[in-house]
Amino acid sequence: MNTQDILYRGGINIDITLDSSEYYDFILANDDRECVFLGKPNNTTLIEPIYEKSFDGHLCQYDGIGLIEYDNTINDSGYTYSGLTLLLNYENFTSHFDTTGHTYSNIILNNDTYTFTGITDETHYFVIDDFYSGATYSIDPQLSGFTENDIISGFTTDIISCVDLLNGFSGTCCTTQQVKSNIPWVAITNTGGGEDNCSEFISRRPPLGWTLDLVFNREGLPWDDVIFFYTGVRDEYDPANFMDNGLGFGFTSDGRIAWYASRYSGFCGESGYEQINYIDSGTTANPLCINGVENDFNITITFERYYEYSGCAISNEGGWNDLIIDETMIETLNQKWISERHKRLGTLKIYFNGRLLQIADNQMDVIPYLRNIPKFKVRNFEEVVLSDRGFQPFTHVVGGGVTGSNDLYKSICCYNIKYAAYFETPMNFIDIRNRYTTITKNNFNISECSDNNCVDVLHLII
Repeated sequence: MNTQDILYRGGINIDITLDSSEYYDFILANDDRECVFLGKPNNTTLIEPIYEKSFDGHLCQYDGIGLIEYDNTINDSGYTYSGLTLLLNYENFTSHFDTTGHTYSNIILNNDTYTFTGITDETHYFVIDDFYSGATYSIDPQLSGFTENDIISGFTTDIISCVDLLNGFSGTCCTTQQVKSNIPWVAITNTGGGEDNCSEFISRRPPLGWTLDLVFNREGLPWDDVIFFYTGVRDEYDPANFMDNGLGFGFTSDGRIAWYASRYSGFCGESGYEQINYIDSGTTANPLCINGVENDFNITITFERYYEYSGCAISNEGGWNDLIIDETMIETLNQKWISERHKRLGTLKIYFNGRLLQIADNQMDVIPYLRNIPKFKVRNFEEVVLSDRGFQPFTHVVGGGVTGSNDLYKSICCYNIKYAAYFETPMNFIDIRNRYTTITKNNFNISECSDNNCVDVLHLII
């Protein structure tokens, strides 16, 4: 079959795998209903995620923040540890720190550490215990006589990124962001890795691509236009910093999967090179089937670059080094970045319950006999390479988007996110189907789109 010229007759538009079963340990086969599916041996090694988290039952809306005192005697023998606890109004507390040019509630992180100096001649450090909805606010009995306003005013406006930095040693880095009861969960990607936490937690640019795997349950909520995953710069309002520096995926109000990115481009005009900004977005062709989202359901997204890079090529071939134009080493959008765009292109695919989804495409193909062939992948999708431009540029956000970026990603996903995992490799559909059948379906209450009928749509290409 590999000798047939089928890739030139539609393979660019649909997801085709050539049957090389005489060379590999997987086959194309038929089940009892004569639907085409992919079989794979049971001893196949599953790809390990960089992270996998559960956000089952987490809050997308909350009005209280709990704080507990951190015992800093490990770093300071003279520290007065009192075991203080507080449960304060979230808005009142976060607005106290709106002194950095950013609304603090837009940039808060679960590892943030606060300094309390409201007790004469004493300094106490507090960390976030959790987030609450409808809870009764409370102040530790040891602070009797203090009002909530007194307590909040007793905090300095300086925020320490994590308790690890309290050791006073230079070169100390923060661990990965803790998971609390709040959604979205924001992870800082350029620290938290390695034995000293000073390496990348998530690679700035994987060698070939990535995979995102999530399990949702709407729990009776209607479909809505919400972002469920974002990576990029946070709370940034300057287009020079958020263009080509963010990517979001979400649901639409009619139950499709959508993607959004603020892109940078340019052209040679009368006055020289002129920059432009445009929105790159699209959706899957059809709403997710009703039966398939009655309970838990699985969404998997993959991106595979056309070129695989390693070593210095990761940063040089269409990477962030193309943003550096002088000895200052500052990353700036420029004409070279555009000229290297082809080195960031690849294929985006979206799966629902282990099956590839059709992509909406209203464009007429230049080849007449390909016009009615459905599209199951986004060709020439431009990879988002996170750039050191703007505020908190290296983030993964699960359960929502971010402020800034002309509000392109501003939303929170209130559907129950039971599972989220990220892989620094682009899984193929065999890996995805195998993972779905052996792990996801066995651990979650998933209903297929149809239990009695074949759901695969086969197209004959002549």
